[in-house]
Amino acid sequence: MKRVHALALISVFAAEFALFQATTARYYAWIYPRWFDQLQYLGEAYRAYEYAREHGFIAGVGHALTNLTAQGSLHSFWGLLAFSFAGPSRSSALAINMLAFLALQGATFLAVRRISASFSLAWASVALLAALRCPWSGEAGSAFDFRLDWMTACAYGVCLATAIAGRGFKSTRWSIAFGTAAGLVLLTRSLTAVYFALIFPLLFIVLLAQHDRWARSLRLMLSGMVALAMAGPVFWRKQQALHDYYWIGHITGPERALRISHLDAAASAKWIFKQLLFEQIGLPAAVLWLVVASALLIFHVASRSRAHETFGRQLLSPGTWSIALIFLAAPAAVLSWHSLKAPHPLSILIPGTVWLAVLGCRRLSQGARARTVALISGMAFLAGEAVFATALSGKRYSDEFARDAQNVNALSDYLFFRAEECRLAPPRVAATLVSDGLNATAFGVLAYERHHRWMPFEQTLPTSLFESPREFIQQQLRRSDFVCILTGTDPASFPTDRQMSNLSPVTAQWCGANMRHVGDLSAIGYSISIYERPDLQRPDGGSAVNLTRLLNAARLSHAEAAPPAAPFFLSTPSIVWSTRAEFNYRSRAAYSPVRYSATDLPEGLSMDAWSGVIRGHLRHAGTFIAKLTATNSVGSTTSDMTFRVQDQAFFGQLLAPPSCVAGQPAKIGYEAFDSIGKLNFIDVVDLTANKALDRLVPGEDQTESWQGRYDLTFSQLGRHTLNFRFFRFEPGKKPPYAFIDKQCEIMVTPP
Repeated sequence: MKRVHALALISVFAAEFALFQATTARYYAWIYPRWFDQLQYLGEAYRAYEYAREHGFIAGVGHALTNLTAQGSLHSFWGLLAFSFAGPSRSSALAINMLAFLALQGATFLAVRRISASFSLAWASVALLAALRCPWSGEAGSAFDFRLDWMTACAYGVCLATAIAGRGFKSTRWSIAFGTAAGLVLLTRSLTAVYFALIFPLLFIVLLAQHDRWARSLRLMLSGMVALAMAGPVFWRKQQALHDYYWIGHITGPERALRISHLDAAASAKWIFKQLLFEQIGLPAAVLWLVVASALLIFHVASRSRAHETFGRQLLSPGTWSIALIFLAAPAAVLSWHSLKAPHPLSILIPGTVWLAVLGCRRLSQGARARTVALISGMAFLAGEAVFATALSGKRYSDEFARDAQNVNALSDYLFFRAEECRLAPPRVAATLVSDGLNATAFGVLAYERHHRWMPFEQTLPTSLFESPREFIQQQLRRSDFVCILTGTDPASFPTDRQMSNLSPVTAQWCGANMRHVGDLSAIGYSISIYERPDLQRPDGGSAVNLTRLLNAARLSHAEAAPPAAPFFLSTPSIVWSTRAEFNYRSRAAYSPVRYSATDLPEGLSMDAWSGVIRGHLRHAGTFIAKLTATNSVGSTTSDMTFRVQDQAFFGQLLAPPSCVAGQPAKIGYEAFDSIGKLNFIDVVDLTANKALDRLVPGEDQTESWQGRYDLTFSQLGRHTLNFRFFRFEPGKKPPYAFIDKQCEIMVTPP
């Protein structure tokens, strides 16, 4: 019998997951990632995956788990696992939310079965969870929004189910399981530490009224120690981030005055109740519970004798109700007290509410026949799954909404392709309003999803909620590569939005005089005028990127952008390296998504087709030439790449012309390599004139392998001896600097 129920439960979970994924692919995975929290968490998860692709899976796991985000610590890790299995995409990310929900359903099913010896009520609990409104609404905080709220609610529900299944801490094994579940909740979302600070003392008080109070209390302490051992070190490492985000940002900081709800205690409790009933639980789930409870009540009252076969052989422990009430009351009290009100965190109240409903049904089922309870529970299960299927199968939004979302995709494609072909690192974007999903961060995340390449767009205009000096705004506009002037249909909410709205005519006038107008489009709630720097050109003198064509293409394909032309390589055609360091280099080509391949690579190297990363260990010194090919849906291109390899761990070399003409620049190539990645600078000195000429500083990605060209114009005729001193910086050594001198001679001739 248990095997039959297990197979049936797995089948239900598979069907729910498949329907969720189909809805995600059709309605959500292709829409730009709205809402700030989703942008943050998606970006962190995608970067963790990219780190793993470049440095290996184990290093990626370490990178994800050491993420010091104040709000939580596991979303990058779960994202890395999902992306490693199914590829980096919004569908994979949102699948984590659905898997969390299935874990909640499964844990609730097992806990109900354990405390009631009833499969029927366990199936009814699965239906009640499936009928919820919140996860399938498509709104912020739902299962279609990759953020911590829903993941935390599910983890919290699993923790509650574990506590109830342990029958009031009668078992050491279940107490350890509860502590582990609590630790996972704490790591998922830091704010839950406040909830558990209330839950553990309240549970202790309840246990004092139970049989074997001291043994149970010791097991509760064991649970707390397990949770503290899991989450304590992480909280200690990010204590400053927690202080800045929660204490400063939510309690004492100036932004609190802009977000405060101004609700008194009664109004706050009323608001939470309405949100919980209508927005989180939803009327269908509430009605379903009332119908089931009413049917059970009728049979409970009608039962005149307990002599016949009755449903259930175990009585509920009073502590079971107490545990559910505590898990509901603790977050409700904190959220009611907090002066900042948002509906998204209220999903944490769902597990406690559902458990009270389940326990109520269990109580009413006492005395009813097993077949009667099975019939009622079976009908409830079918009704709950029907509500679930209806919620996921209905039309999610209007055609106008979809068209505007496609416009944003096209805008993101345009910015991405132009930034690629112009070699902008990073591309700097000015978005004039602080709006969810229409900023540089959104363009970067969306570009990664559509082109499979991470591009760190920089938001130049301030994102603070407060006004900024007008001179600073003008300065940031001048340093922008692209400007998006947003005009919203709703009144501006924050001082910075009101300031930028008032400055909109001035901004448009400045852009018209100093930038090139690309086009206009409508977004969800906004109209956007797009400008770019007039000197942005493709290396061969023109651009294949056209906004109108991208707008048309975005309406034809949701998943990926159609590249405007065949790719061309952006990376250097040569690289200097050493046999004494692992080789790790990323080839790049414009017009992603691009697949890469290589032939004649030096022995010991291999290339990843998706990322373009060449990795391995060079086994021999010398000069090697390989052919690299980049291919997209339009065509392909091939380029030679030269590997100049030496056996030294730290070296520099010059490629200088033997002579030049006075008054015309001599082009001096330089190359440097440092196996520990500490290249610091190069000092250039004219020894003939006894004069320091320049100090060259590598970029952030050039501290290991650095190549460049130094143009030097001579006015004095004759032979000049130049010295390039290559410095590496090792702060742990004395002296901390090591250097290599390389000299060249150039004969300067008359013009």
